[in-house]
Amino acid sequence: MLEDPIFQLAGLVVLAFAVTWLGERARIPVILPLLVTGFLIGPVLGWANPAELLGDLLTPAVAIAVGLILFEGGLSLRIREMEGQQRVLWLLVTVGVLITWAIGAVVTSLFTDLSGGMAVLTGSILVVSGPTVIGPLLTLVRPHRSVASILKWESIIIDPIGALLAVITFEILLLGGSPGAPGGGILADMVAFTIAGLAVGAAMALAASEALRRHWVPEHLQPLFGLSIALLSFTIADSLVAESGLLATTVLGFTLANQRRARTEHIIQFSEVVRVILIGVLFIVLSASLTTEQLRIDLPAAIALVVALVLIARPVAVAVSTWRSSLSWQQRTLLGGVAPRGIVAASVASVFGLELQHEGVAGAEELTPLVFAVIVGTVTVYGIGMGPLARRLGLAARHQEGALILGAGKVERAVADALASSDVPVVLATTNRQDHYDARMAGRRAYYGNVLAHDFDLDLDLSGIGRLLALTPNDDVNTLASTQFASTFGGAETYQLAGRGAEMGIGSTPATEFGGRQLFGPEWSYQAIAEFLDEGGEVRRIKLGSDPGIFESQLKSEDMAAILFVVKSSGRVQVVVSDNPAPLRDAGPGDTVIALAHS
Repeated sequence: MLEDPIFQLAGLVVLAFAVTWLGERARIPVILPLLVTGFLIGPVLGWANPAELLGDLLTPAVAIAVGLILFEGGLSLRIREMEGQQRVLWLLVTVGVLITWAIGAVVTSLFTDLSGGMAVLTGSILVVSGPTVIGPLLTLVRPHRSVASILKWESIIIDPIGALLAVITFEILLLGGSPGAPGGGILADMVAFTIAGLAVGAAMALAASEALRRHWVPEHLQPLFGLSIALLSFTIADSLVAESGLLATTVLGFTLANQRRARTEHIIQFSEVVRVILIGVLFIVLSASLTTEQLRIDLPAAIALVVALVLIARPVAVAVSTWRSSLSWQQRTLLGGVAPRGIVAASVASVFGLELQHEGVAGAEELTPLVFAVIVGTVTVYGIGMGPLARRLGLAARHQEGALILGAGKVERAVADALASSDVPVVLATTNRQDHYDARMAGRRAYYGNVLAHDFDLDLDLSGIGRLLALTPNDDVNTLASTQFASTFGGAETYQLAGRGAEMGIGSTPATEFGGRQLFGPEWSYQAIAEFLDEGGEVRRIKLGSDPGIFESQLKSEDMAAILFVVKSSGRVQVVVSDNPAPLRDAGPGDTVIALAHS
């Protein structure tokens, strides 16, 4: 059965999901378990051979998949996100790239037997980072917004630039594929690459936005329409200039994300799903394509490359790029401590490695395993080190236990005060100017604006915030916000109050069908809590003593009406939901219970 192509194709997708899910649950960079899985099922156990399974389709399939990943990455780039830091970004993807390229090439030449041309090619491949590795790290660590924005933009823009450098090096230094004087040939290739990618991407984005604006594409077909436009852009650009399809899909996604003529929510949501599937399958396929002989890498050379890239190339590139910028030394340090290599480096190395072996270039068989070793090394270093470094620099919280509270009225402020007094970060968001003023005067961190707006997250730093509490008196707003923020915090960490329909006997509450998890209990709508507080009740904090045996009597003496939260002594927050009949089951000494209590 293992040799059945249908079983192998289906198995790759299922395996990619399972490994990605396990990586997310274990809170580790998913690229590591994906690569290890590929090594195991491919060269180690011999269960899968993607080269035999896909044949001549392997290389174009990988190229198209990378193009779609960059399309999704482009859809996440919004111009406002980089206001004030454009200079740093452009220096990182130009001067920073050249510094990394030079150091990577020199170290490769010094520590391997590869020729000068092969060393330069290796250095060009290793300049790229990529959203496939940066994105999960940013989700895991949630550093300060300015650093996160620069890292995200750099990782997406640098991929087509790295591909261009690799193509030029491949043609000029190794195969002599560029006619005329070397300098003129390089310049011509760069101009052609840039024009093809920009023109095709922008033209297709203009056509797509016009089709969407005129409602020529039904909503249920818009996800497939976005995928088709991305594939068409990649194909047209790549047929004009090799590898320019990566730039075209990036420009396409970026342009669609920043136009205001048509809605693109359906395309964005579908593209995110495609990205997760493609990343999982690609990493497994590429690592499974290696042979047993290729796994016998030159370990000292790989270690030297990782050390040089992590401790020399990246810090120097960031130091030069951020010189005289407004970034603090902590932000510069964190930027200098994050640059893992990802799927573009792996795919380019795999494609060029095969082509060079066909051309009979000496040392070509060493290219792919060396690049894979650097990918594993950099992802391991940054995956383990980014979180502690960001927290040590004060740019990230150890646990994302903070709460974004929707609303800033009396009920919301009472809940926020209790959480903040228990050292839980809170942000109150409201469209009521008086409530915003009252919250600020009470010393609370508050935001005045619409959280359902497209660019809301660009106006408020959500570092350290890991959940939404929709507490407004408007049930529909709570439901909409919970639905929207499920993609930001996860469905398990979006909560809303019970709607009035529940207490009035009108069907089931929207929280169980459309929005977030229902807070506290079906009887505790906004109006019920407000009336409880008006009648003299309060949101009270109760610190549990050292003897578990007296917890029950201690809590009974507090005359509680409902338990809202349990803040563990470790800082973790347990939110009480309707389907939790025993919220104090795991409570221990030193924990703090936040409850509605009679005065």
